[in-house]
Amino acid sequence: MRGIDYSKWDKLNCSTSSSGSSRSSADVDENVDDEEGAYRDSGGAPKVTRLQYPSRVTLGPNGVQLDQAPPAASASPFAGAAPRPPVQHPAPSSSTSGHDAGESAKVGDSAAMATVCGGVDDAEDDEDLLFESLARNGGREGAHHWWTQTEDTATVSFLVPWETTGKSVTLFRLYETQEKEEGALERCRAHLEIHISPSPPTPVAAASARLTGPPSPAAPLCIHGVLRFPVKLTEDLIDGCWQLHRMPKRHLRLLVVQLFKEPVGHGMTLWWDRCFTTDTQSVIADPHAIPDRVRRAATVPGSSEKAAQFRQVWAEAHEEFRRRRGEEQRRRSSS
Repeated sequence: MRGIDYSKWDKLNCSTSSSGSSRSSADVDENVDDEEGAYRDSGGAPKVTRLQYPSRVTLGPNGVQLDQAPPAASASPFAGAAPRPPVQHPAPSSSTSGHDAGESAKVGDSAAMATVCGGVDDAEDDEDLLFESLARNGGREGAHHWWTQTEDTATVSFLVPWETTGKSVTLFRLYETQEKEEGALERCRAHLEIHISPSPPTPVAAASARLTGPPSPAAPLCIHGVLRFPVKLTEDLIDGCWQLHRMPKRHLRLLVVQLFKEPVGHGMTLWWDRCFTTDTQSVIADPHAIPDRVRRAATVPGSSEKAAQFRQVWAEAHEEFRRRRGEEQRRRSSS
């Protein structure tokens, strides 16, 4: 291992006097491009350089390079936009009464809180949009659930206790059964079953309930319903198809389940008139007046005529099937 050469240590000049300025400091000063002459001093004291933004200092083979021109990347994307003036609130004068001064202080505090908590308004707007979309193309079944639908999905939102967490959902099951209808016909029915265990309110929830009022009515702890029409039951679609949402403004806790409709045919859309077979308050009286259905019919030329033709053929096919089924039953009963 090579040793350390101490022979040059006695040549180091550590003097702080003006006459003992070190050569290394002078060499650095010579490599600095100082247009104002503020970097060179006869003394050996440390030099302090204040950089005005945006500035750039580069250490390279040629020494220290000071570049005060702003780099291209620091250009503002909002170039040309006028800066937003700060909100100023006039202070109350000495002649202002105590009541007026208090009112002015309240107004100032409210404006400051609105500026600091600007995100709160955005969150409330998002909550309002979410609440309005809970029953789009669907309806509300009292204090039990909301349901909405698109061309290929159906989403149901159950009202659950405010303290419900993910661990409270002890069972989530989506399955189908074969049920017989009139005329000895069998039909697949999709069942949705959810079990929610009661959870004690947390101190934060209890304090929030005292401030915002009594909690919202909770849905039954055991939820079971038969869906109006078949849905897809593949595992990759069932896993993760539900989640919990809070609406602090309305003090609502929702368990939202998104389902995918089973297609009835290529290029055909089945619009539901209700979510569950037992629904009574959220039934759509005229499925042809569903907003998204009307909008699609207006944008797609000839869709209304095709839909009417399909319904006519469908009704004729059902009528023919019932007629043949009745003839077969009469033939069996007579034999």
